[in-house]
Amino acid sequence: MKDLTIAICDDQGVFTDILGDMLEKVLTDLHVIGWKIKKYTSPMLLVKELKEIEVLFLDIEMPEMDGIEVGKRIMEDNPDCNIIMATSRIDRVKEAFHIRAMRFLTKPFEEDEVKEAMMTILDRRTSHHQIEVYKDRVKINIKEKDIALIRAYNGYVEIYAGNEVFRKDVSIIKFEEEIDSRIFFRINRQYLINFGYIEKYDNNKVMVCGKSYNIARKKQKEFIQQYIDFDLRFRGTR
Repeated sequence: MKDLTIAICDDQGVFTDILGDMLEKVLTDLHVIGWKIKKYTSPMLLVKELKEIEVLFLDIEMPEMDGIEVGKRIMEDNPDCNIIMATSRIDRVKEAFHIRAMRFLTKPFEEDEVKEAMMTILDRRTSHHQIEVYKDRVKINIKEKDIALIRAYNGYVEIYAGNEVFRKDVSIIKFEEEIDSRIFFRINRQYLINFGYIEKYDNNKVMVCGKSYNIARKKQKEFIQQYIDFDLRFRGTR
């Protein structure tokens, strides 16, 4: 999965710094890998770089360009961007709906609200992310969340999704870089499993799709912690 690019735009640098620090802590706590935060105090500079931004925390009242106007530019140039209005102007909430803002955070920012907003985005991102695989030499895109298990062979991997088996000519190490580390775990040298498909865990073995797989001894402690994190994070939302 490509790196997550988050932008903060507020004409007052103190707020970009406060929110930036909060986001760093939230992303670390959520075990998100591969992200960067860009800070803007000028909306004019922001609009020049809109296409690379996936999440934008946007102030409404700024001297150079109103945040609502920035939002309209985003809808034209990067309609998939997730906009979160971060402002003290509660009276302008209705305007934010016209630019499809998904959240509204008020100043002063609270970490729990920032975390909740990012969790919603990460859930949406995972559910839509697709992986390019092959079936009988035909290229197919499948949803990452539908993959139950990945098995390594010499130089390629088999991907088990639904009742089908797909193939991709990459190493399991390379494939691991493509997928979301919050929902997949490398239990040993040969297998990556999706936490959401675990049917049973007992005596350092996991059952996935009716079959039992060993967890390498050196992986067991890390597996338990990440499985707990997954359970708290995703159960009931997937």
